[in-house]
Amino acid sequence: MDTRLHRFVSGPWPFIIPALFALIVMRAFPAVWQIWLSMTDMRLGDPGSFVGLANFRAIFGSSAFLGSISYTAIFLVFTVAGQMALGLCLALILEGDYRGRDIYRTLFLIPWVISGLVAGIMWQLMFVETRTGLLNAFIGQFGMNPIRWLSNPTNARVSVIMVYIWKGVGFSMLLLSGGLKTIPDELLESADIDGASAWRKLFSIKIPMMKEIVSVNFIFATIAALNSYETVLVLTNGGPGGATSLIALEMFRTAFGESRNQLGRGSAIGVVMFAVTLVFVIIYVRMTRFGKENY
Repeated sequence: MDTRLHRFVSGPWPFIIPALFALIVMRAFPAVWQIWLSMTDMRLGDPGSFVGLANFRAIFGSSAFLGSISYTAIFLVFTVAGQMALGLCLALILEGDYRGRDIYRTLFLIPWVISGLVAGIMWQLMFVETRTGLLNAFIGQFGMNPIRWLSNPTNARVSVIMVYIWKGVGFSMLLLSGGLKTIPDELLESADIDGASAWRKLFSIKIPMMKEIVSVNFIFATIAALNSYETVLVLTNGGPGGATSLIALEMFRTAFGESRNQLGRGSAIGVVMFAVTLVFVIIYVRMTRFGKENY
């Protein structure tokens, strides 16, 4: 057998090429195709024509798109922070070795694994604004009036954020629980001998030792939040008055909504989302690496 062919066959390439081909077909090609679509006026049933950057000028001149950016920023801050904070609390609570711990972990993971559409339907039933709604029936036991959970703009924004925190907290708990297990017991025992409090151990040992896990959790939670639209589509469809419209939902409605049907313009929104996500991840990774070098 030829030496080069032998090195090729015995090397890693026979295993890498199928995965590389799948990556190109499933990831690279759709990304390039979306960029091309963003520069056309394609609609469903109409191939359209090349329009250059007209779609990008149109979306940045759209009040609906700009409004979705403002709420998406608020949504990101509170959803990611709430998800990670509650996930850390649950991970710390379930860190101990006691009976039923695995059952509780499973229960907290259920919201994460169910479909976003199913979660939206379930919470829509809970947010029914009459006294028959589950939440309003509960607070009615304390003499409170029914709350307009989804028809009031402020309440709708808070409700959507609350639902997404509930849905994603299990993922953060899972990652951070794994991170806690990587901390050497010797460090914690030494801290106990020195009389360190639980808060001191948390902020001086546990969180710094889990810095890489926390970074991974932060990046994944942010990407997931930026691409979320199924649950809010069912809950509010971006209403009332566009108060809960996320960028991903605006992309979906622009591309496939009955009143819009603008694949090209929807693809332009997708390209903007991809660019923002990529820049954000690159900056965050560089910042965390810088911090690691100076730790």
